[in-house]
Amino acid sequence: MTMLQKQIPIVTTRFNNETWAENISYRSTSNHKGCIYGAPIKMSVKIWGNSLVFVIEMNNSTNKIEGVGLIRNAIQFDKSSTTPINNNNRSNHKVYETRNYNRYIYKSDFRIDRDTIQKYNPRLVTILNHILFKEKTHVKRGSGLTILPEKLLKHQLCNNLNINQELKNIFQQVFTQIMDVETDQRLETEIEPEPEPESEPESEPKTLEPEK
Repeated sequence: MTMLQKQIPIVTTRFNNETWAENISYRSTSNHKGCIYGAPIKMSVKIWGNSLVFVIEMNNSTNKIEGVGLIRNAIQFDKSSTTPINNNNRSNHKVYETRNYNRYIYKSDFRIDRDTIQKYNPRLVTILNHILFKEKTHVKRGSGLTILPEKLLKHQLCNNLNINQELKNIFQQVFTQIMDVETDQRLETEIEPEPEPESEPESEPKTLEPEK
């Protein structure tokens, strides 16, 4: 099988009930069937520009995941918007009332919700809910799309379960019509790829005020 053979970085993004409702509303009104994520800062320079990334959607109000998206590390713009694109690559999407959350937007046509993951691998949902929300090293705090620590991917609850590989397997089964997601047009970017990672990457924020 040619699809999704490479190791794909996993990041998390945080919502509360209010921001999650805004996300759902925007996808509905814009007739977007996939995923869209807003962040006040760009994704970590540790992740190559234009590379594929899994995004786990965390709802801090319910302590449950909402789903997982598969995006490229490239900022996306709303071509139908009357808001001009400025010269610092900030997005012109208006997903959230809090404008800072709309600063950098990532989106794609590829998303699986919690119920779908539960159908294919209920154990994966249980593990993710625990390590992301309940573990003492949980990741409920953070700003933007933050890299999931390797130690959580190797948590003792995982036992022999490889989270990265399980996500690949589910996406391959759900999106069976895609022969090769790495070349599929729906994951093509609308801007030039980001530069290669810097030698000394920026540190990621540890807290988020207010929560998103």
